[in-house]
Amino acid sequence: MVKSIRTFGLIAMAALLAGAAPPQQGIEGVYQNAHRTIRLRLAPCGDALCATVVWATDKARADARKGSGRELIGSQLLTDLRPTGPGKWRGKAYVPDLDRRATATVVRTRVDELRVSGCVLGGLICQSRHWGRID
Repeated sequence: MVKSIRTFGLIAMAALLAGAAPPQQGIEGVYQNAHRTIRLRLAPCGDALCATVVWATDKARADARKGSGRELIGSQLLTDLRPTGPGKWRGKAYVPDLDRRATATVVRTRVDELRVSGCVLGGLICQSRHWGRID
C-alpha cells in the first residue's frame, strides 16, 4: 500500500513538473435529481456524452407524457455533451414536460455532483438543476 501511494505521488509530481494537468475523473455514471424523481445514466454516445433516463417516479413519467406524449424512461435528456474546459461540458438538453430542446451547460461542482443549466429563447429563459451521483 505504501509503495503504491509513493508511486502515485511520484507520477503526479512528474506530471506537474512536465506541465501536464493531473487526470480528472470522468462524469460517466448514474445521477439523481435533487427531488429524487429521476435517475439518468451519463455515458458515451458516439464521440460525445449523453444522459438517458433509467428510472423515474410515476408522477415524473405522467408529467413527461402530458408535455411530450412520450415515455420518460429511455429518453435522452442530455445529448452531444462535449468538454469546453476543466469540469465543463456543453451540449443540448431536452425538457420532456415542456417538449422543448435547449442549449445545456454541465459543470462539475463536486466530484459527485453536476449542475446542469439550460436556456431557451436565445438565453431569455434559463434554469439550473443539481444532479447527485449515485453510482
